[in-house]
Amino acid sequence: MEFMDCVKTRRSIRKFIEREVPFESIQKAAKAAMYAPSWKNTQITRYYAVTSKEIKEKIASYLPSINQQAAQSAPVLMILSVVKHRSGYNREGQCDTPKGTGWQMFDCGLSSMLFCLKANELGLGTVIMGYFDEDAIAKDLEIPDTEEISAVIALGYPDEEPVMPKRKDIDIILKQI
Repeated sequence: MEFMDCVKTRRSIRKFIEREVPFESIQKAAKAAMYAPSWKNTQITRYYAVTSKEIKEKIASYLPSINQQAAQSAPVLMILSVVKHRSGYNREGQCDTPKGTGWQMFDCGLSSMLFCLKANELGLGTVIMGYFDEDAIAKDLEIPDTEEISAVIALGYPDEEPVMPKRKDIDIILKQI
């Protein structure tokens, strides 16, 4: 698949067919995400692939109702966390940027986009969800205190083909100065 085809065809998928996602496919998407740039090459994003039906149902209950169907129908929920106090920080543990902890979200976003693009190339669909009960998920998955959950990605084979929403014109998003 050509790069722009992959970018243009990637959609937020909220309905998935009941079909197991091979762990090898999850690994391929995570390996692609490993190549995302990050602050001083800190590579802070971590991926937890949840395939247990029982645990997925619990996680779905920690999401707002609008996202519960996607989480329940997805064969895999990817829980993305970031290692705290690394991205945007110096070796002494002080922020190196006025963005503070915001830089870690930027790094996680870069990594998650590569994950989703690779998933699309493999015929998988994704939707990135950012509103959830972080403490409950972290407790259930025993995510260490040194990490902070950034996103939940539903992953699986699509059971829908959403139309691309209208995009803004290039002259709105690009300015030459």
